[in-house]
Amino acid sequence: MSVKDKNIKKFQELEKKQKEQMEEINEQLKKKDYLLTIYQTGDELLSDGDYERQVEPRRFYVPCSLEEIPEYIESMKTPFWRHKKGLSKKEIKNYPFDDKKWGRYWDVVIEPLSKDLEEDYLKGVKQGFFEDWRRFRDGIKIS
Repeated sequence: MSVKDKNIKKFQELEKKQKEQMEEINEQLKKKDYLLTIYQTGDELLSDGDYERQVEPRRFYVPCSLEEIPEYIESMKTPFWRHKKGLSKKEIKNYPFDDKKWGRYWDVVIEPLSKDLEEDYLKGVKQGFFEDWRRFRDGIKIS
């Protein structure tokens, strides 16, 4: 076997390993291992302070993957509006501004949902992991 053939074979093996690794990573990203608690409130600015034009405050839960978490965090930055159910796309597009119910997500709490993540989380709590990191974040010296 020539050097060129050995290099090609080595490259193909590395390529196969990388493909397997990427498949594992993609599978990990898609697993719904987290539970998001989302808090929603009415948007006073876009509703012009009219409570009738604001969504009702509520809390809801969403099982979520690592890929989906950034979407919910990003949604905290912009308000949203709701409409009556059963409308066509054209009706939604032409929905009157004054009839829209405005809201925004004001908090998103991320918690472990899978058993393994929950156990790791509880182990970290017992060992003081989070307390140490809060001290580090807040600049408090650990004595």
